[in-house]
Amino acid sequence: MDPLQTRERILNGPILKTLVLLAWPVMVTSALQALYNLVDAFWLGRLGTAAVAAPGMAWPILFFFMSFAGGFQAAGSTFVAQYFGAGDRRGAEASAGQLLGFLGLLSVALGALGYALAPTVLRLIRAPAEVFPYALTYLRIECLGLPIMFAAQAFGGFMVGLGQTRFLMYISASSLLLNAVLDPLFIFGWGPFPAWGVAGAAWATVLSRAVVAAIGLALLFSGRRGLRLAPRDLRPKLSFVLPILRVGLPNVLDQASTSLGFVVMMGLVAGFGTTVVAAYTVGNRIINLINVVSWGAGSALVAMIGQNLGAERYARAGQVARRGILATFLALVGLYGVTLLLRRPLFALFVRDPAVIQEGVWYIMIFGISIPFFGLFDAAAAVFRGSGHTVPPMVMALVRLWGLRVFLSWLFGYRLGYGPTGMWVGMTLSNVLAGVALVLWLRRGTWKRRVVRTAPALGPSTLTHK
Repeated sequence: MDPLQTRERILNGPILKTLVLLAWPVMVTSALQALYNLVDAFWLGRLGTAAVAAPGMAWPILFFFMSFAGGFQAAGSTFVAQYFGAGDRRGAEASAGQLLGFLGLLSVALGALGYALAPTVLRLIRAPAEVFPYALTYLRIECLGLPIMFAAQAFGGFMVGLGQTRFLMYISASSLLLNAVLDPLFIFGWGPFPAWGVAGAAWATVLSRAVVAAIGLALLFSGRRGLRLAPRDLRPKLSFVLPILRVGLPNVLDQASTSLGFVVMMGLVAGFGTTVVAAYTVGNRIINLINVVSWGAGSALVAMIGQNLGAERYARAGQVARRGILATFLALVGLYGVTLLLRRPLFALFVRDPAVIQEGVWYIMIFGISIPFFGLFDAAAAVFRGSGHTVPPMVMALVRLWGLRVFLSWLFGYRLGYGPTGMWVGMTLSNVLAGVALVLWLRRGTWKRRVVRTAPALGPSTLTHK
């Protein structure tokens, strides 16, 4: 759908129907990503338990670096959505260009830092000896690909802000399918390719992301998808950079603190051995199939809240928030029930080790209870981010990971001696308590004001086809 038609639907169409229309492509994309991760685990599982655990050990560290892309991507979505909702296309283009240039420089610096510090960090989180060399290889290759990933993330954020989630789905799906095809070729050396093992899985991921980055940059500079960037847009301008930093930095701190929390959590999990690490890794990938509802609804809420606030339609923004959060929670309740029934065959499909299957089934049963409450947290955070008021979700992210998850997991798992089961219980409580708390904060209504400034002369007349 054309960006102008999408804007009209967001501002005047039926709320739940519009939410679903914007959310389902993101859900499909996220489901494909989760399925790819499971396919990745399937192929690596043929190499052994240590190989399948390697991406799990590397992922929290990668998530820390990716939090910078994700945090500023969310800011890009917010500014593009609010400027576009206000009718100021040029403001949206300038914001997008500033963000893209900034992320390009940042990604190079972070990639070099990650490559150099990879061995030290893996030792700090107590990577098991048999997993360490695989995790190091995987992590370093992914760090080399950070600039590609940052560019792809930025493009995705701009499309979300415009409400172009279906088009983004097509591009992302092509990348994920390529990834799935390259995986066995690179891992096992089928055909003319050498057998790279775990390194092959990492290179397949980097190359598939390059497809999204290349297509995205070509479209942004050609003006074929709602925005037309020019090289001058990449040159830093304080009038645009400062507002982006003001909105983006809390997002970055939110996601970075979350990722560091997961690094610490992986250290806690690793303390119980490779079997528990493998169960935790595969279990999270199964749960991610359910969480696609949260991610899809969150992206739709960012676009709908952003564009309605940009157009100064505050009452409608409130309706969007209430209905979107409730729908997300109820959908996740149903999906958890289905996953609970299928948990054992799901695990058995991807893991052969009976001990890993047993621990993973128990993990899904306990931690899965919190999934609907994570949906509450994620949907409420999306409303705050779409409005540009990113401090509340940042504060609650810190509380959820550090004040609740890490502490309770350590308390129940180690201090009180309940082992892995204690950790799963601590993780569950963190999602339940934080989800309820953030929704209560949202009800105060302080988020109902936009963060962009547009001149009256730059009204709807600037939204013309180029």
